[in-house]
Amino acid sequence: MAFSLASLFGLKTHDTTPKTLVVLKHRCPQNHRCPAVSACPVGALSQKGQKAPTVDRERCTNCGKCTRYCFPKALVMEKA
Repeated sequence: MAFSLASLFGLKTHDTTPKTLVVLKHRCPQNHRCPAVSACPVGALSQKGQKAPTVDRERCTNCGKCTRYCFPKALVMEKA
């Protein structure tokens, strides 16, 4: 039986599984300028008109900052 010392004391452990940014187009209303595009610190998000944003995988550092600016939760970090 595997357990961690943190779980023994009821502490939350930080998930170190690598995650990647995913755009869930079905959740994006696609009726406004996406605020997450300007929130990206490395300029990895772009948007044409009012369509769902796209991710430049070369630039994206998977920091997750953009997900905090996406209120319909169309931008999410998923396990790689």
